[in-house]
Amino acid sequence: MLRQKIYGFLKLTRFGVSLFGCIGLIVSGVIAGDLIDFQVEYLLAFFIVLISASGSFAINDYFDFELDKKNNRRDRPLARGLISRKTALITAILSFLIVIFLSFFLNLIAMILIFISLPLFYVYSMGLKKKLFIKNILIAYSYLSTIFLGSLIMDSYLEPLLIYYAIMGFIVGIANEILFDIADVKGDYSLGIETVSTKFGVKKAAQISIFFYITIIILDPLPFFIKIDQRLYLDYLFLILILIPVISYIILSITLLKKQTIEHVMKLRIKIFVIMQFGTISYLIGVLI
Repeated sequence: MLRQKIYGFLKLTRFGVSLFGCIGLIVSGVIAGDLIDFQVEYLLAFFIVLISASGSFAINDYFDFELDKKNNRRDRPLARGLISRKTALITAILSFLIVIFLSFFLNLIAMILIFISLPLFYVYSMGLKKKLFIKNILIAYSYLSTIFLGSLIMDSYLEPLLIYYAIMGFIVGIANEILFDIADVKGDYSLGIETVSTKFGVKKAAQISIFFYITIIILDPLPFFIKIDQRLYLDYLFLILILIPVISYIILSITLLKKQTIEHVMKLRIKIFVIMQFGTISYLIGVLI
């Protein structure tokens, strides 16, 4: 019973995805050149991102309970009965309050960014996610804001490579959200929720998502060819490493163009996060070595 509760809580808070956001924070600090040793501010920010992401996922599942049941989302713990809605709501509220408290220990710019971003993620789950394109933009913003936070913890300067990296995060965030909505199209359509899939159909949604992935395919290796940052310019190790996610996005796009079933999209969802991690590691190694 206890094991089931723990498993349900980890699924509720999307621990792996939340942790990936924290890694993005650390990587952005390294890319910005601000994180060079153990710094307590980054440890604090790590927990802020982890807790805020966990709370955002919890409130999302709380409000999506009926929708997830309708879509037969076996990956959602509330829909499966692994954990109660009350637990999800309490987790979301406590997470919100803890993050607000911890934010006071960061500098003013970082604190303001968190104060602006955190309520947006909660309001997103409460209703904004039902609005066409707004939900895609807000999810993409969550990628961007985490990357920006990593650069603003120590100072108020955003480095060119960091801005470039954040823009790519924003684009891939839009692509992912459009793709993920394909899996929920039946339930979204029956409840009148506007997504690219319900508005234009799953094939068109796949094509739009692929367009954004192609943009990432072009942008990912560009710092090798253009002197955005001296550390990556003509760095052949970086080029070799970044070609792994680039080729992976090409293969993913081809398979998505051919097949848009719920089962296939759910498989791609897992693969995408692995590909994104390869991209992150490529940039990290590129600036360090």
